[in-house]
Amino acid sequence: MASSFPVRGAGSVTARLHTEERFTGAPPPAELARLRRIRRIGTTAAVAMAVGALGAGALPVLQNPVAGERLFGLWLRVQQSSMTVVMTGMVVVTLCWLLLAPYVLGQDRRGRLSGRIDRATLDRIIASWALPLALAPPMFSKDVYSYLAQGAIGNTLDDPYELGPVSALGTSHALTVNVPDIWRDTPNQYGPLFLGVQKIIHTLTGDDVVLGTILHRVVAILGILMLGWAVPRLAEYCGVSDVAALWLAVANPLVLFHLVSGIHSESLMMGLLAVGLVLALRAVDSLESGPRTTVLFVVGTVLVTGSALVKLPTVVALGFVGMALARRWGGGPLATARAALVMVAISGVTTGLAMLATSSGLGWITKLGAATSLRSWLSPPTALGVIVGGIGQYLGLGDHTAQILVMVQTVALVIAGVFTVRMLFAVSAGRINPVGGLGVSMAAIVLCFPVVQPWYVLWALIPLAAWASRMEFRLPVVAVSAVLACFTLPPGAGLPPFVTVQAWVATVVAVSILLIAMFRWPGLLRFRQSTRPRMLP
Repeated sequence: MASSFPVRGAGSVTARLHTEERFTGAPPPAELARLRRIRRIGTTAAVAMAVGALGAGALPVLQNPVAGERLFGLWLRVQQSSMTVVMTGMVVVTLCWLLLAPYVLGQDRRGRLSGRIDRATLDRIIASWALPLALAPPMFSKDVYSYLAQGAIGNTLDDPYELGPVSALGTSHALTVNVPDIWRDTPNQYGPLFLGVQKIIHTLTGDDVVLGTILHRVVAILGILMLGWAVPRLAEYCGVSDVAALWLAVANPLVLFHLVSGIHSESLMMGLLAVGLVLALRAVDSLESGPRTTVLFVVGTVLVTGSALVKLPTVVALGFVGMALARRWGGGPLATARAALVMVAISGVTTGLAMLATSSGLGWITKLGAATSLRSWLSPPTALGVIVGGIGQYLGLGDHTAQILVMVQTVALVIAGVFTVRMLFAVSAGRINPVGGLGVSMAAIVLCFPVVQPWYVLWALIPLAAWASRMEFRLPVVAVSAVLACFTLPPGAGLPPFVTVQAWVATVVAVSILLIAMFRWPGLLRFRQSTRPRMLP
């Protein structure tokens, strides 16, 4: 699958972020030996994280499977040590991911061309780092317990979007107790598709927290597998190295820590989006017209719509698929109107069927802004509003922070909307690839969103990884990913400040000792085979 547009260099955004990548061959044997050591270190660190999660993970308050156990419960009794183990592993996995850069980008530290590893090698590395985390208790977020409670609410109430866990299930309900305090009174914020997943899992597991968590992780891993299939194909479509795109989008610590370990709904959302884009754009670029191409396009559009029915922000992807279709039909107002009608028809039918199947009604649309009550410092407009409101209080002008936040956040969303419209017309004019236009638009949406969590960066990073290939993009994105990957603590939240400080001090000391040992005695990381002949029996 290869893109038929845009005209290279036709758009300023394309010129700054994208260039065709060349095949550079395989790394020399000596470098492959070093790569194997990096893989082993990363795997060991991931295993350490999995073990430490028994005491420092985002464990449930009720039905904690390790509580009271003689062996596994030991980690709960030494939580500070467990925190240090997990956080040390977290930093080491992130460092190992950074050390993979020369092997996947095809450039050494001086910017000279070098060899790239193949897909199979990178797939094995990702699997060896992700598997220990997939078998461990959740870490970095307790959102999965909200998912379980929302599934129970969906199977209990006629309107699953009316009440939060406390009001719907009661304060003492097992599923309510495990929900983080900030979400106990908040109604479901997810679309009909994810509500359906929540309801099915609750039907299968009831109030069993452990089994429910396992099934939600299975869904998350399915989403990541979809990403692993689709991202290389999107990269091929955009003329970018599939290995580089896979490293940035799937091997990223944000994916390992927050989608595999944290079990966030973004895994399903982005997996459906990526697969849907592959199918829909493949159909648009197909030289053959017929039932097969039509079915391919419809299935792709349904999957993209399904992504938006998990979380709404990815609905903008429908616009970029529609603009690609309009350009395929010759462009112009008439072709754009025809493509818009096709997209509205397919996505409308898909949404209606999903709402009918889950009995969700329109409540999911009215509850989309529920999370904006949180003041997220990672959100530029929210941070700006809080700072301006604080300055006003300091000057004696009164507390107008809430009103300032509404104004700043509204202006920011309008800016994101204008930027998205600009990218849509750029796709229609052939100045930018639809995958690139989507990625740039999602970046604007994330930057202007009222609430930003570390893993929200993946909304933009995954499509951009398949299109933006210049170092001017990759270097800052890699740096931001590494910092945000280590931003959230293993239990997710609720730790006293002194515990956090102690854990970070211990982590810095432990990582420093490991780094000194690696540089002082590099032979410790080599596994030499003996050259002495073996004695015959």
